[in-house]
Amino acid sequence: MAQARDIAFINAVVRTVDPRDTVAQAVLLRDGRIAAVGSAAEVRAVAGADAEIVDLGGATVVPGFIDAHNHLSIAAFAPECVDCSTPPKSTLAEVLEAIEQHCRSAPPGQWVRAMGFNLAHVREMRNPTRFELDEVAPDNPVFLIDASCHAGFVNSLALARVGIDEHTPDPAGGEIERDKIGVPTGVLYENAANPLHSHSWSDYAERDWDRSVDLLHAKMQEYLAVGITFVGDAMVTSKSAQLYRTADRQGKLPFGVQMLHAADHFFDTHDLRRPDIIDRIKEPGSERLVGGTMKIFVDRAYPAPAIDKMHHGCCAHTGAAFYPKAEVGRLARRAVELDIATAIHGMGNCAVNTVMDAYAQSRRGRSTDAVLRLEHAFVAEPAQAPRMADLGIDLVANPGLAWLWGEVFDMWRGECQHHLKLFPVRSMIDAGVRVSLGSDHPCGSFTPAEIIWTAVTRVSSKGMPVDPEEAITAAEALRAYTINAAHASNRAAEEGSIETGKRANVVVLDRDIVTCPTDDIRSAQVLRTYVDGECAYRRPVAAAAI
Repeated sequence: MAQARDIAFINAVVRTVDPRDTVAQAVLLRDGRIAAVGSAAEVRAVAGADAEIVDLGGATVVPGFIDAHNHLSIAAFAPECVDCSTPPKSTLAEVLEAIEQHCRSAPPGQWVRAMGFNLAHVREMRNPTRFELDEVAPDNPVFLIDASCHAGFVNSLALARVGIDEHTPDPAGGEIERDKIGVPTGVLYENAANPLHSHSWSDYAERDWDRSVDLLHAKMQEYLAVGITFVGDAMVTSKSAQLYRTADRQGKLPFGVQMLHAADHFFDTHDLRRPDIIDRIKEPGSERLVGGTMKIFVDRAYPAPAIDKMHHGCCAHTGAAFYPKAEVGRLARRAVELDIATAIHGMGNCAVNTVMDAYAQSRRGRSTDAVLRLEHAFVAEPAQAPRMADLGIDLVANPGLAWLWGEVFDMWRGECQHHLKLFPVRSMIDAGVRVSLGSDHPCGSFTPAEIIWTAVTRVSSKGMPVDPEEAITAAEALRAYTINAAHASNRAAEEGSIETGKRANVVVLDRDIVTCPTDDIRSAQVLRTYVDGECAYRRPVAAAAI
């Protein structure tokens, strides 16, 4: 929908996030673009005669938040899945009871997906078994997705549905957990969970594509309510690409989405010799749907990320990778040849080195402006930051995960590993790395204010300080969630800052998150969200009726 008339915001704190971090008092939106930024008098002078003049009474205007690493196509189905979030649930009994209640009304034989389970937050500190799930779901195949998405827990019907039994070998890059006599326990790690991800997701989506589009649209409305105006979906298969393209054709993408294309299944390794994969990645997009990028996984969460630890002066490697190191380099080089951008997932310091080596090889002897993205760097070395900056790599970090996952990542790091830091964003920024913030939702909260607060405070939900020396300022976090994320998404020419000519994607906040007390950041409320100059969200309370 085209913007109907000029909109002028005055009496505001306009944080432009331009190269000088200019703070203005007014901004004019016209024809879906930023038409003027400055004082109220300057903006009024160029506003149309019929312009809507909105006095914000001192509220703050920021660029729309860009969540460069999100899993929207998974999160969209949460309303129809079983909510097993821990917290607020705190025991396995509560988790199993929620699944049992859902299955009582589910048609026999229909897939049941459950989401949000994190064993670090249940009293028993263990995963449910297939036999426990059998008891509460005797007539439905159940797939309980670990909150990390890197593991899943299933009952016997689900195992039978995808053909996993005691004779099934572990797939490359995955593990089927078994008991002492070789019987699968129902716990599936990484690539072993691929068929469960695919079968259950497709069952939900293909029951009714129009309903699935409506669920996607509804989730995007939730994102608008917290100020998100662009999302990068960091794991798009052919089926989820079909969902996005259907929604786009129906005009039900209320803001822009970048698809970061996976292979056939969730954690599958890429094969860029296949024309169908290349065609899907490079298929032309639209105003609201962007392609051209592939997602590559380097290391696994289970048994641990690829981390090089130090013991008595010797290096000891832990964790597991999806690819041989040389193959990551070959994929990165081939992607450059095909004019495909890459977003490479590397959680541990060893994986980070693999990614940097791959990008160094892919750039060697070539002139290209392609964005080089590294996702995560959960457990990394500050000493890696200068090379990352020299290579021009964009780090898409997720410090918001410290809230629910801080203790887990600290366990991954281990004791006395002083060269390693959790979410070392301070070190990266200080070395000149362009850092973006992404939620990784549904692995954690998708609310930018909460994630910015965690990036500033560096504390877990259990009160553990998470390397507080790696904290960043609220101003840095705002830049990381707007213009830096736009760079990482190859959108900086279009959005990410409030500058003349850019898209009018802006958010009105009830407070200035840069200057307010730190503990108030997480309570910041979005009053309005504008996409291309149109009000896409307005807070429905009288106190915010501006």
